[in-house]
Amino acid sequence: MDITVFWRTLAAIGILGLIILIVLWNGWLSPVQQIPRSLEIAILVTPLLFFVRKILHGQRNAFIGVTLLSFPYALIGIWYIFSAQEAIYGYLMLLASLFLFFGSLLNVWIMDKRDKQKSIKKGGDG
Repeated sequence: MDITVFWRTLAAIGILGLIILIVLWNGWLSPVQQIPRSLEIAILVTPLLFFVRKILHGQRNAFIGVTLLSFPYALIGIWYIFSAQEAIYGYLMLLASLFLFFGSLLNVWIMDKRDKQKSIKKGGDG
């Protein structure tokens, strides 16, 4: 099995997990709601939707973008961990954002490493 498939799958689980978690929690499961549910879902899910297709197709630039995008979701997860009623939501959000971060980061790292090896081989043959 190719190791990039593992990291790409981990990133896909992270981004899809975040989207599903946010929609389920804020749509139906949330015990406390300060702002309208639809507004909170739209604010949290919209940035992720720009990257879903690109992540599923394995585009390198999308992995770089979601590596940076995963930080606010990790911080939001940590914020919710300290709320007694929504701690499970915080833990799940933190876990999904870590999946997204490490899956994307290591996928880009391996892609760059392979590209560098290919360029060295092409340069050595000439």
